[in-house]
Amino acid sequence: MKRNFLYSCLIALASLGFVACESDNDEKEGKVPDGATPTQEFTFGDCEDEAHAEDAMKLNVEGWESNTTMDFTSIEFFGDGHYLITTPLAPHAPERTVSVAREADGSTAIFKKHGTKHLKTRATDNNGTMDIDNGKYQYGTYTRVNAHTYRLSDNSVIEFLNDVEEGRGEVTYTNRYGVQSNVHVSLATQDKTATPNRSLCRSWRCDSFEMWMYMNGAYLAHGKQWMENGRVYHDIKLSPSANKWGIEEDDFFDPDTEYCHRVIFSPSGTYVCFYMDGDVDVACWEWSNQSNGIMHYWDPYVDDDDDWSGDVTVRFKGNQMRVYEDYSETEELMTAHIVAVNTFTAGY
Repeated sequence: MKRNFLYSCLIALASLGFVACESDNDEKEGKVPDGATPTQEFTFGDCEDEAHAEDAMKLNVEGWESNTTMDFTSIEFFGDGHYLITTPLAPHAPERTVSVAREADGSTAIFKKHGTKHLKTRATDNNGTMDIDNGKYQYGTYTRVNAHTYRLSDNSVIEFLNDVEEGRGEVTYTNRYGVQSNVHVSLATQDKTATPNRSLCRSWRCDSFEMWMYMNGAYLAHGKQWMENGRVYHDIKLSPSANKWGIEEDDFFDPDTEYCHRVIFSPSGTYVCFYMDGDVDVACWEWSNQSNGIMHYWDPYVDDDDDWSGDVTVRFKGNQMRVYEDYSETEELMTAHIVAVNTFTAGY
């Protein structure tokens, strides 16, 4: 749920003199339902490792030994067989400081678009390689040719000249035109073997997004979006209070094109959201409280971590994952409160 909706609701309802309980029904339904809150116990998922789980890693460029143009600043191999290249055209990410858990304030939502300029994709070849945001990123598939060599879907090749498992190493990069470059790389911090990471770090299909909204403790609305046969459906139920104050169904959900139908999490701290209209968001995650399944997320290209970050609760059951969000914002004694549940199934 976007900040502008929370804020606009607060301003409008405050000016109209909204009171906490407009009806007995609103008061009765003001309690957050059990299904909207995570279980106390954090258990792990029950999914087989993806086909390329052992290849999952992120290489950051330390130096480029060539007079040729630097083609990438990092490359990440995902466990589902896809890769993500970050090019020098992408903005420089500020140095990451140690995050501290903080209560979400309603300004963000983990799987909603967060860029001021959305990242459009376009196909660049018949193998499904895509340019993202006018060449800032490249996304495609990879094949492991042997123990030391990977071929990307754009026909470029990366060959390891030594073991980067120690943290640093050297690779030979041959671009799609056959030009070779030696590149010094470092291995991003990761822990592929940690059980929480093995549960989370994979490709997920978004089954549904469900949310409840309250104002000063009174129930306003319940909405749900879900995927069925490649199409997004939604259902919204408004309370009498919402109808009285002129709140409409369209106020609660962004257009269907903003539905995140797929997300990839990596053990290197990257997650990528794919939207129905072809937009893509690239962001970062880490466990802020791993034993309780609390995840912190942020935009790596925003200087102020508070501008786009938050904490969510993750729960697994079998091959499903649920991500619970809880946002609130106060303005002129009015408090808007939104809880949401994102449901995913492993694989895509």
